Amino acid sequence: MESNTQKPSFRATGRIGLILCQFFTYLGFSQNLNQAFYIQFTDKDTSYHIHELLSQKAIERRDKYNISLNYNDYPVKTEYLKRLNQFDSITVRFALKWSNGVVIESSKTFVELLDSLPFISQINYVGSLNPNSKREPVNFHQPILKLKVSSMETLGLTEKDYGKSFQQNQQIGVIDLHKKGFNGNNIHVAVFDAGFKNITKIPGFIKHQANYKLMFGYDLVNLDNTLSDFDTHGTACASALGAYDKGKFIGSGPLAKLTLFKTENGKSEYPIEELNWCKAAEIADSLGVDIITSSLGYNQFDDSKMNYNHSQLDGKTSYISIGAKTAVSKGIIVLNSAGNQGDSKWQKIGFPGDAEEVLTVGAINKNGKPARFSSRGNNANQSIKPDVVALGVRATVSSPSGFYYQGNGTSFSTPIVAGGVACLLQAFPELSPKEINDLIRQTANQNDSPDSIKGYGIARFDVAYEYQNYLNLKTTKPYILSSNPKEIVIFGGSSESMDLFYYKSRTFLGFWKYLKKANTLKGLTPTDVYYVRTPLDESIDSVRIKFYNKEEKFHQIEKRYNLN
Repeated sequence: MESNTQKPSFRATGRIGLILCQFFTYLGFSQNLNQAFYIQFTDKDTSYHIHELLSQKAIERRDKYNISLNYNDYPVKTEYLKRLNQFDSITVRFALKWSNGVVIESSKTFVELLDSLPFISQINYVGSLNPNSKREPVNFHQPILKLKVSSMETLGLTEKDYGKSFQQNQQIGVIDLHKKGFNGNNIHVAVFDAGFKNITKIPGFIKHQANYKLMFGYDLVNLDNTLSDFDTHGTACASALGAYDKGKFIGSGPLAKLTLFKTENGKSEYPIEELNWCKAAEIADSLGVDIITSSLGYNQFDDSKMNYNHSQLDGKTSYISIGAKTAVSKGIIVLNSAGNQGDSKWQKIGFPGDAEEVLTVGAINKNGKPARFSSRGNNANQSIKPDVVALGVRATVSSPSGFYYQGNGTSFSTPIVAGGVACLLQAFPELSPKEINDLIRQTANQNDSPDSIKGYGIARFDVAYEYQNYLNLKTTKPYILSSNPKEIVIFGGSSESMDLFYYKSRTFLGFWKYLKKANTLKGLTPTDVYYVRTPLDESIDSVRIKFYNKEEKFHQIEKRYNLN
């Protein structure tokens, strides 16, 4: 613990003076000062102008979405911070304006006496700390390289160019957006994780440094600016989203600007890591980020008395879920992994994946089957969770040595989806976080029958892009998207019902080809985005679709589509 030898003088009378005398009595007896506590304050000073509170980028994002300044935008009172800093046995780690609190280092013995201070409403123990934190000021280091060839083109990429990432990108339809020029460019993504070892040295992020697309945020665990010296998990997650290594690996949003934050302590598990996450979100907000992607989650801790239970998965109980909800309210899209406890005793999603405002991502294999380990929903309010899924079984990511390997986890499916979100937001920058999330849910491939395992299904960014364009046309007539063989997607418009007629190709007398009706489905009620499920019979090669809506005067529209 750092301690100033010179403390500011102050005068206290009455009860407060007695308490402060007791504080100083304990100074010589506090043995363990590497414990963390969250302190909640009672009130705030709201006499600030918006430009004193928020960065210009944060203001611009709020203006974009017409978000008003509110109480949690105001800082904690400096007077309260000064009072806490007057005690040798307390070190303030950081303030949290959104929740009007502060995280401190001290000992349980000493902190018990803080309860009597009138400006403190709550004190919670939140875990142990790494000793000897550096306490460096944030400097937002941006590693830069000069390269002769620094192009990061995506318009003409081939399957060979994508290398080992082709399958996971194709599964969510993001390659179609890349071909249209939407690759995450000018979208700012914050990645929260446990560390990003060697991220500046591996091939996937060399060109980022030549194009000013990689920045270090802050290490909230050790309170320093060194994020690339420890833990490989963040390196792998960031690569799934943003790596650009043509011919070997292309991330799902390869031109997004990435800012890295370390919030997770890989050596222990305590609620302070939730508060680290919340502080990183506040910093990210000030940087003007558009998206936060986090492959982290919490429910069980090293101290079992601090564990959460299923009834608390309501989006408003845990520190981190409240912080994530607040971030979304500031105009930031937040994605979080569902967790890898589907086959464990806990089984459920973790925090902050329980928040309805968060896009929670589960894992599937290459055939679209759910991973057994992918955590289940729903949340305690019975809102659908996870929201969507992507490849998390044998997904390809980068190692700190620069090689690409296959790994399992919702940790990897989440940044894969986050890259797609960056591309979609680039295409439709006017859409709010809620509108983006709703669009992704509405166009996932089982949107008509969501469940607690795959949510609304596989995220499909190609379909989301086409559907938003369809909405922008303000037409009510149905539209059919034939995106892949054996798949037809219907944008139902105001269609009241539809009939599907399936056909098999046949040959008469060896030369005359004709179609034989194989199956009929009548009176279907199409959802806004309807995936046509073809019968399992592999010989079916076409479908005829009839739409009905008397009011809109398309009582019968017929179209036939090949499924070859």
